[in-house]
Amino acid sequence: LLFKTAYYFSTGPFRRFWIRKGYDPRKDPESRIYQSIDFRLPPSIRNSADANTSTEKWRDLCAFRAFPWKSQTALQLCELDDDYIQKEIKKPLEQTTCSCSTGWFPSHVISTLRKRVAVRFLSVYPKPGGEYLWKSANERFEKSKRAHVLRKEPRPDEEQHANR
Repeated sequence: LLFKTAYYFSTGPFRRFWIRKGYDPRKDPESRIYQSIDFRLPPSIRNSADANTSTEKWRDLCAFRAFPWKSQTALQLCELDDDYIQKEIKKPLEQTTCSCSTGWFPSHVISTLRKRVAVRFLSVYPKPGGEYLWKSANERFEKSKRAHVLRKEPRPDEEQHANR
């Protein structure tokens, strides 16, 4: 019955989410909030993942109150309870077309959002060594965030050229 009213993409920014037939999220910039973002367990903890602890509820995952024990978890941006992520996805568009790999966001924005998701999940990692993993991920996120801000600010030589 679901296949008669909806479809899903197997790849791309809207992968594995059901979409109403007749609607194409690649043509509607407002659909950017429905893009998927994935969290992959860092290789250093992949083997220590306990499949039996995988009883977390979806709302707890989206609020970053539980740690996802699957090796890969796909989430929709609009479901994530994080002020930084929500602020970023509601900003005006930087690009006017939907990319097969990054959707409606430039690659540096998607990369920063992935790093933010990793920071939030690693902050609730319940096993020893989590603090080191969180600190490392947080440093990468902060560096990515600063690089994102610097990309938007014109360089002094660009300002002089624009004023001529």
